[in-house]
Amino acid sequence: MEPESEKHTSAVVGANVRRLRTGAGMTIRDVVQNLRDIQVPMSPSGVTDIEKGRRGVTVDQLTALAIVFNVSPATLLTPHPDDPDEETMLSACIPASARDIWLWMIGEEPSMIDPEAVDDYERETFRRRARPEWVWKKKV
Repeated sequence: MEPESEKHTSAVVGANVRRLRTGAGMTIRDVVQNLRDIQVPMSPSGVTDIEKGRRGVTVDQLTALAIVFNVSPATLLTPHPDDPDEETMLSACIPASARDIWLWMIGEEPSMIDPEAVDDYERETFRRRARPEWVWKKKV
């Protein structure tokens, strides 16, 4: 059994799946059918367990769920509180604001600890490591 500290991200993904599913007016069976349509089989109880944070997702399932809901995988992985500065946590991480987690997820900021303590060189080095070369490389 996973320690509670390793379940934070699974709970975030589950909450986001539920939020996106209900926001789209979809039933769990709709999600299951949409997953099957893209060759990712999952049972209704599997989706329910994900939503309740009782089960994590594989990388393939995370990608498929992002396709079903037409969002970025980062959207599923990032907490979605009303206040972006609300402190939250991902698995095995220190507490950080939802805003800082999002900026880290999209490869914008290298540290969820204290983005303001990072200098421009560290920030640019992180961005080049975190993003495909064609995103940051200037055309000659």
